[in-house]
Amino acid sequence: MTIWEKAVLNMQKGANKITAAAAVFSERAKAEIAIVRLRIRIDEMQARINELYQTIGRKVETLQNSGSMPGSSDQLLKDEDIAVALQELIARKREIEELKNEIRSEQEVFRPASKDREDISA
Repeated sequence: MTIWEKAVLNMQKGANKITAAAAVFSERAKAEIAIVRLRIRIDEMQARINELYQTIGRKVETLQNSGSMPGSSDQLLKDEDIAVALQELIARKREIEELKNEIRSEQEVFRPASKDREDISA
């Protein structure tokens, strides 16, 4: 094999390595963007949960100020606004947990490989 053939072969190998590294970088960037989007959704859900807490608190204060506060908490939870807010609150908390699990699964894809796995693939 001549020097030129070796040079061409080495350039092809180098180009293949650069292509592989670019593909890995691209996939990693896509995963990071997906994680950021999920975190933004979690923040939006948390803001909605805070609004629901405010709705519940506002309703309780209104009932208390108007003198129509129910005698027991069971009757309080039967109030339509509070019941709807509590149901949505449960749904939003469940959705946040699902989003956090999705983030964990996205992050698992790019965990650093252990030394044993690198030795096997080499």
